[in-house]
Amino acid sequence: MPVTPPAESTLPIIILPAFDVVRVTPTGEIVVAGRAAPGSVVTVYDDGRPIGQIKANGRGEWVLLPDSPLPPGSRELSLSSRLGDAAPVWSEKVVVIVVPEPGLNVAGQPTDESSGALVVEIPRTGFGTSEVLQQPPAGETQPVEPGTEFALSVDVLDYDENGNLGLSGRANGNSSVLVYLDNGLLATAAVEPGGNWRIIIEHPIVPGLYTLRLDEMAGDQVIARLEFPFQRADPKEIESGTLLVVVQPGNSLWRLARRTLGEGTSFTVIYQANKDRIRDPDLIYPGQVLEVPRTN
Repeated sequence: MPVTPPAESTLPIIILPAFDVVRVTPTGEIVVAGRAAPGSVVTVYDDGRPIGQIKANGRGEWVLLPDSPLPPGSRELSLSSRLGDAAPVWSEKVVVIVVPEPGLNVAGQPTDESSGALVVEIPRTGFGTSEVLQQPPAGETQPVEPGTEFALSVDVLDYDENGNLGLSGRANGNSSVLVYLDNGLLATAAVEPGGNWRIIIEHPIVPGLYTLRLDEMAGDQVIARLEFPFQRADPKEIESGTLLVVVQPGNSLWRLARRTLGEGTSFTVIYQANKDRIRDPDLIYPGQVLEVPRTN
């Protein structure tokens, strides 16, 4: 008796919308581009408020230029898409944006130069590597001449509830980056031709204070090194009601400020109180224990 093969699944394939590009000028004009199901209607939200809709083309690509610029301050962009009469679906990641006040940089410090916005894509929930989509120029950075090499940097460091690490940053093409924790080698990543590198370390790190070291290698030679303290704290050890917070994946200074001080623009208060722990307010280091000062 012939065997009838099982019927192929007729369940529809759900394509979630996603960000590809978010560019913000110092005055808040914004361009957003991404992907979604072909023919679906994409809605972009600013802290839950719709700021524009666009229909994805036949390849699922879309570009949106909202009519109004973003005002100064911190905010969170998210996406939904709807195909026909189906229920809307939401992006797995959101984008956090800080538009500086006139005359100030994103850290709230006075500046004589035009300061760009900071744009970071982060997971909506759970674990995932964040990505810096746009960062303002550092005040001491000189113009990059053709052929100039990139300095080794860590742009993002995340860890999940199990302690698995995710790192990304910049380095020189044709090199590799080695990651050490207390001088023990954790992982190695090749640097992409554009200068980006990314590492996911599926090796749980138990709570504690460590020294994180990165070596950039050209062949068997170390050509650059970064070293800084990293603390993976156990949130259960932080007493409820204290003014200490543990930076977790998806957190940032402005998001912590919004949660603990009432508004994201107060993140400079946290930065000023933790200068000995934060080398650069533009960088995100989950695992740090930060003090949140009282504001009244």
